[in-house]
Amino acid sequence: MIVPEKARAEVRTADVEKYFDEEIRKHPSFLLYDTRPCNVLLRSETYARELLGLIDGHRRILEVGAGDCSDSITLAGSTNRVWAIDISARRLSRGRREIDNMGKANRVLPIRMDSHRLAFPDNCFDLIIGNSVLLFLDKGRFLEECCRTLKPGGRAMFANESMDHPLLKVWRSLLPRLRARERITQRLSVPCIEALIERFGQGTHREFYLLSVLFAPLIRRCGMQKAVGALGRFVNDVDELLLRGFPVLRRFCWIAVIELRKQATKAGAVS
Repeated sequence: MIVPEKARAEVRTADVEKYFDEEIRKHPSFLLYDTRPCNVLLRSETYARELLGLIDGHRRILEVGAGDCSDSITLAGSTNRVWAIDISARRLSRGRREIDNMGKANRVLPIRMDSHRLAFPDNCFDLIIGNSVLLFLDKGRFLEECCRTLKPGGRAMFANESMDHPLLKVWRSLLPRLRARERITQRLSVPCIEALIERFGQGTHREFYLLSVLFAPLIRRCGMQKAVGALGRFVNDVDELLLRGFPVLRRFCWIAVIELRKQATKAGAVS
């Protein structure tokens, strides 16, 4: 059982807000459809898009950690309504400008909000989606809110969620900028993911990038070159074989794609 650290979450919320008010980089997003060989997250993002499927159909969607709202605009499609929330007012201000530029102000609503206290009624959304957000949240408290606000049969999906990869942990400890970021993060582990799914009721998870993490800087920089692109595909194929043959190695991966489903026949509950 994972017990939410309520007091710590309150302190970290202010730290996370300060960090993202200053952060200018965009989180990686599986909705950008970046299929270039230099995209080191190509495998997990492709899987996440397949898992998401076609959603344009008068759906009510909540995006958590919406930032500049580019993903929310994509999620709106031609018929959906999207509530785009973020803790950073500065990031949302850029999002509002982009929403206006795209003519989506009637269907994408940017709101500054703490994800631990969603100001929405019960059974409100068909889909809740987040992209590299769980590491910045008290996961227990946040999933309680997801379960409360999802409609029966609705789902929550989290792509590009960062795990506690041992090699990356060492790398992050060596660079001052990354070391500072680690103070506000709580990265995932496979036991943590499985406990969260158990508390939610139903769900799936799949992990990616084991040995391929070692080649990620080279692939990111030179992946458009044929030889490096081929190397990237090869090491990812090796990863998939290893993870299929030795599932225990999943706990040493870099990225997880997680889907949670609320029971369709009754309101789910997170204990």
